[in-house]
Amino acid sequence: MIEGITVCNSPSWNIHSYFSNNLRFLGLTILNPTDSKHTDGLVPESCRDVEIAGIYFSLANDCISIKSGKIYMGSKYKCPSQNIEIRQCCMKDGYGSVTIGSEMAGGVKNLTVRSCLFLHMKCGIGIKTRRGRGKDAIIDDILFEHIQMDQVITPIVINCFYFCDPDGHSEYVQSKKLLPVDERTPQIKTLIFRDLICMNCHTAAAYIYGLPEQKIQKVFIQNCTFTYAKNAIAAIPAKMDGIEEIVLLGIFARNLRELSLDHVTAEGCLGEVFLLDSIDKLIIK
Repeated sequence: MIEGITVCNSPSWNIHSYFSNNLRFLGLTILNPTDSKHTDGLVPESCRDVEIAGIYFSLANDCISIKSGKIYMGSKYKCPSQNIEIRQCCMKDGYGSVTIGSEMAGGVKNLTVRSCLFLHMKCGIGIKTRRGRGKDAIIDDILFEHIQMDQVITPIVINCFYFCDPDGHSEYVQSKKLLPVDERTPQIKTLIFRDLICMNCHTAAAYIYGLPEQKIQKVFIQNCTFTYAKNAIAAIPAKMDGIEEIVLLGIFARNLRELSLDHVTAEGCLGEVFLLDSIDKLIIK
């Protein structure tokens, strides 16, 4: 257990737990300058049974980043990050509040994030993967609920074309064409977002882009409200090639097997609230 301390001014990740189990991070303060690079706050990597509660973050990159390695590690050890609970945290000033990946070749399973506050972030919830993470790179049983966001540029980003690593901009990683499913292909299964209140959004309420050959299996967005900033700025919503800056977009989703939208509003977006493509099963209530 790590409790009640302040960690600040790290030149890279602040706290990195690695192949560890039964961890508790309670009542911490994690601070870095808002112009510092690669200063993720708390990074559980291939860890099991983790409790994170009551932490205040102010930094420049991802506040909490859940990882399980690149393919050379994930395929060898097959050790996912799993059974992780995050609650009652305040996250501000950085890039992503709670993110998964993109180094998640061992998988991320059974993650719950609830009762948190995200302020002045580029991305609220970020799920990042890419071709080349491998067949063990499975993201499943992910729940975000009772989250409030204010001045978060894009509240929800799910990006299966994340352009990291030396080959990140290669045709294999970035092609939007249907490629073969093989031992290098990652998978996203079930994601649930419910009871989110997101104020002063800018680019989009949600930007979701799955692989055409391995569609995201199930995404549920329930009882969520999105309102937009009066002076919203245009930006690129996800780190992938071939997309342009957007502003005041509703919910964009492409390449999903099932998408359920239950009492979802995006007040102030331009055009239609839902911009959907290649969705096998759609439920709107």
